[in-house]
Amino acid sequence: MDNIEVLDMGKKEKRKPKTLIIITIIIILILAAVYFLITSNNSNKHLEEKLEKASIDYFEKYMSTNDSASSYVVTLEMLREANNQGETYDLKGLEKCKNQSTLSRITINYNNGKPKKVEVELNC
Repeated sequence: MDNIEVLDMGKKEKRKPKTLIIITIIIILILAAVYFLITSNNSNKHLEEKLEKASIDYFEKYMSTNDSASSYVVTLEMLREANNQGETYDLKGLEKCKNQSTLSRITINYNNGKPKKVEVELNC
């Protein structure tokens, strides 16, 4: 009977390392998922800031502040077309974004003609 107990204890000891390995793998997978979510959000924020800056520059160069409309839209397609014509807007990282639906809405301040508010809608 003592032999049977020893064998049972041996089996239990072998199960513990397997359980520990499985728990470790699950923890690593959870940490990796959290890391990728955080870096993805930071990457999108960086791309939004890039699109915002390019849109403001485009707005100041090509849009008329004398028009009656107070809101303008600058799409990624407009910025890419301007780059094809010789402009130098930094659009790196936005290659996979959709041309028409990746846009900035710009509301101008008529006191000085500069953009008052920029809303970026990033659809990549």
